[in-house]
Amino acid sequence: MDVISLAEAPLATPLTLAVVPTEHAWRLGRLGLRPGAAFSVIRSSTGGGRIVAVAGSRVALGAALLRGVRAEVAR
Repeated sequence: MDVISLAEAPLATPLTLAVVPTEHAWRLGRLGLRPGAAFSVIRSSTGGGRIVAVAGSRVALGAALLRGVRAEVAR
């Protein structure tokens, strides 16, 4: 499978988190976004950010962070 940045991820598609930038790993991990986690991008937000659904919660991620977070389309 190809690994893509969250900035490129399609909406409403099941994804598996592959890579989290080291400097953001602790904060994102507390939100449920850890490598191997299943999630989906549910919509784009103002300013280029995205809102993701993970573990029953919705999390807003800014555009700058999206480029460093990588995922693969789940099978």
